[in-house]
Amino acid sequence: MSNRSIIIILSLISVLGAGSIGLVWLRMEISTIAKECGDLEDELEIIAREVHELRAQKSRAMRPSSLASMVSGRLSMPNSRLTFHVSGDDIRRRLGTLPNVATVDRFNSAGEFAGTR
Repeated sequence: MSNRSIIIILSLISVLGAGSIGLVWLRMEISTIAKECGDLEDELEIIAREVHELRAQKSRAMRPSSLASMVSGRLSMPNSRLTFHVSGDDIRRRLGTLPNVATVDRFNSAGEFAGTR
């Protein structure tokens, strides 16, 4: 065998060996990253459960019955002599007989209600 063939065989073995070691290293890196992804997914699931629980607590706290129990004894409905009812005719009479469009639009519903923003 000549020196040239020995050099070719040794370089081929070293290239294949380095490639094999490189593949093993890549598989180990992939396994490490997959484990980290699994840990992050577990943490994400725990946080998602906590967020769901907090939303449920907020929903329970915002129920009208819960709000009423929080303010019981502190708030009450006004009696009938303190309640005033105003009709559209009363507004027109107070503002004048022919209100302009801007004045009428000012007293119409804007379509926004509590909790819709």
